[in-house]
Amino acid sequence: MSESHRKTGKALLVLAVVLIVIFLLLLPPTQDLFRKYLLDPFSSQYPEEVEMELRRTMILDANGGHVTQYRFDLPRPASISDNGTYLQQVTSLNISPQYDELWDNGTYRTMVWEGDDLYGQISIVVTQSVRQTLQQWDLDEDTVLDKGDIPQDLQDRYLHEEWQIIIDDPIISELSHQIVGDEDNVYVIARSIYDWMVENVEYPNQIISGEPKSSLQTNEDRRGDCDDQSILFCALARSAGVPAWLQLGALYDRSTGEMGGHGWVQMFMPTEDGGVNVTIDIVNKDFLVWMPNLFCEYTDNGEPDGLRDYYHMISVFYDASTYGPGETPEFSESWEVLSYQESDDKVTLSVEMMAKVEI
Repeated sequence: MSESHRKTGKALLVLAVVLIVIFLLLLPPTQDLFRKYLLDPFSSQYPEEVEMELRRTMILDANGGHVTQYRFDLPRPASISDNGTYLQQVTSLNISPQYDELWDNGTYRTMVWEGDDLYGQISIVVTQSVRQTLQQWDLDEDTVLDKGDIPQDLQDRYLHEEWQIIIDDPIISELSHQIVGDEDNVYVIARSIYDWMVENVEYPNQIISGEPKSSLQTNEDRRGDCDDQSILFCALARSAGVPAWLQLGALYDRSTGEMGGHGWVQMFMPTEDGGVNVTIDIVNKDFLVWMPNLFCEYTDNGEPDGLRDYYHMISVFYDASTYGPGETPEFSESWEVLSYQESDDKVTLSVEMMAKVEI
């Protein structure tokens, strides 16, 4: 056999071996082993479940004067499920003092405390034990349907303007069309808005408490905290014909052991088997992931003043003549983590999420 024939034979043998290796790597069992032994050890893992005991405290102090009338409106902690699986399960609840009334607001219930003639202070303390379960929705443009497949009741509830969610202004509608174009697929619309916001809207170095900014203001500033950015996302999605709404509550920070106020987006993605409500946390870069360190206190019900009511959960009337210059009643609120326990079972998110998720 000539030297050239031997070289050709060796080349064909090497090519055959390479093709066989590639074929084996593409097989599902090999892929599973690859993920388990090569990817997983170097990937960030997150607890599958977290159990927390939280204390929510609100204090109204007459501050030496006379409060003639006051009212607290606070969402009652509730469990949240996804197709029969709990994302958030409230396992115990202690409320002190007991509320005077309980209102049904559609997506949540409101506990109400009312009183007159306050000269000292009143404290409302809600202690709750919750179990949170990580959920990642494995969806894409092939499994998610178009916006016309979204249930009509969600379109009726979440496609109009709300307090701070301005959608009819030309600036918002033009920006939404610039990002989304004529796209109808709900996943593509959501992903396009999410990617644009991650790229173009910054998180502020200093957080200013109080009311959130409107969608117009956040867009103008190209800067906003969690609820500011969530409001802008909702405005852009609604302008594109896709219902999106806010969830508000708190987030546990493992690095500090503290709980702080937080807001994110919930929206519905229609599929062949019905569809599902998904979570999008823009500032933490969690797309279609419910992280177990979230606690949801309030889900927007779509009412024009629903969001404003949440941000103004206490109303106070007082006799100004009983206060000195610049003095008023004082209000404070806080979250306290009494216990925090992660499960031994861990979850490794998809490769796409590994570089994005923070907890």
